[in-house]
Amino acid sequence: MKTPLQTLVALVAVSARAGILLPDTYQEMVPARDGVRLFTYGIKPRAGRKMPVAILRTPYVDDKPVNMTAFAMMSAPAYYRGYLTLMQHCRGRGRSEGHWVPFEDEREDGLALLDWIRSQPWYNGEIFLVGGSYHSSAHWAWLDTNPPDVKGGWLPIMDVDAYNASYRNGFFKTGLIGEWMLSLYHPSGERADADKSASLRDFPLADFSGRFWGVRDEVLDGILAHPRRDDPFWRSDAVGSASDGIDAFRKSTMPLLLLTGAFDLFAEGMIEMWRTAPRERLANCSFIVNAFDHGLQVAPEMRRTLARFKDGDGISSPMRMFDWFDYCRTGRPCRFAPPGKVRQYALWEERWIESDGFGEGTRRIDLPLGVGVRSWTYDPLREPPGFPGSAAGCFGGMQLQPEPDFRDDVASFVLPPAEEQTDVLGHMEAHLAVTSDCEDTCFFVRVSVGKRDGNWYLLRDDLRSLCGDGSDYVPGEEKLLAFRFDHLAFRLEPGDRLRVDVASACPQFAPHGNVRGDQALVRQPKVARNSVRAEASTLTLFAE
Repeated sequence: MKTPLQTLVALVAVSARAGILLPDTYQEMVPARDGVRLFTYGIKPRAGRKMPVAILRTPYVDDKPVNMTAFAMMSAPAYYRGYLTLMQHCRGRGRSEGHWVPFEDEREDGLALLDWIRSQPWYNGEIFLVGGSYHSSAHWAWLDTNPPDVKGGWLPIMDVDAYNASYRNGFFKTGLIGEWMLSLYHPSGERADADKSASLRDFPLADFSGRFWGVRDEVLDGILAHPRRDDPFWRSDAVGSASDGIDAFRKSTMPLLLLTGAFDLFAEGMIEMWRTAPRERLANCSFIVNAFDHGLQVAPEMRRTLARFKDGDGISSPMRMFDWFDYCRTGRPCRFAPPGKVRQYALWEERWIESDGFGEGTRRIDLPLGVGVRSWTYDPLREPPGFPGSAAGCFGGMQLQPEPDFRDDVASFVLPPAEEQTDVLGHMEAHLAVTSDCEDTCFFVRVSVGKRDGNWYLLRDDLRSLCGDGSDYVPGEEKLLAFRFDHLAFRLEPGDRLRVDVASACPQFAPHGNVRGDQALVRQPKVARNSVRAEASTLTLFAE
């Protein structure tokens, strides 16, 4: 039996083929405040009605004509729910004029779009925000201005801290901001004879923009020159409107639904947004942590193990956002997103945890990694171990892992089988007793769980350098290096085995040159011999 929404979508599709029932559309070049015209299109009501409008601004478009019939079909269910939809191409992208620089103009261009909407005959005084990754950033950039006619927002998979898109613990995310910029961004003056074979793994990384584009680019160069989170750069105009969004959640007052996944690359940053906001700000907001990756999909590897997982009551359905917008308009709470609450899906536990915030298990469990010393040679010029997926803020999400010790520069520690059922909640930790023959180096740690189906499932990963805390390291001395993994809820069942892989490189991050100092400036990397002493190293869980 079809749901009402499925029936409506089927009816719209049939009617579209007959040429009836589709809502009216428009296209317009909307001027930004500096005169640059931005391609904008949307649904308009018939017979002079006024309706609320849901807006999305996107750079993920080309300059081809938009299929307005397909757009009308896609937007019809929302229209018959009582909402107009509006799309705008970010400047310099798609059919918009100007030059696109990531994050730079979204504040002024977003505010200009609001002004234009207010001048339209169909404007009823209610504007709603639709986001997702950069789409959310385009709204966060100006949301601190708190316009009274912006009544609510659905803002998944993006936090407000620009540092999180570029770095983790001082390591540049080649698998996120690096590859993402290369796929979309073209600096002014790019040369036709640029070397597109240049790699983000080449030394020195600081020279990459000149090699790849044939011209030094101040945007990427600025990011590469500021690897520390506490650098004022990340709160300055140098990162464009991204710095304007840093207080957007705290300063705004409209109801916002934050949605992320256990394996979304911005999950931890969004959790920090919720943790640090005043309690009164959270009263009309809701936060959902599903089993998603960054694509708002359940990882294929999880589907077999989450047999009873029902997509969180259909949370990933686009129409769910209009249920949230109805709450914003009427005050009637959504069953799937209770105001003021966090709902977090517990993996393999097959249940939702509902609370006021992100709790930590109160029972501490320290698990030694074993006995003996494991050593490996780390050569920064060698291709890194092929760890599938990522759970440390890069694309890839949870994926099945290869067998332990799958390469000679990976040390795997397989822990004894779990003797009892344990519901883990919070930030796992690892404390590794490590040594190196270099003045600095990297230690990359990955935690997986072996289930009864014989597979290893990625849980969390992290990386740090010996001198990342600002201290000096004397080669050959043992140092206890601490790792704090992103928040997670999962059930460890009897017979499950936890596994800790330790290496010194990972495909998602720029390589460490085994030289102390700014890694982007390293021209002559060294080869390191690194070790972990198992009996002095632990994996720590926090259980309910």
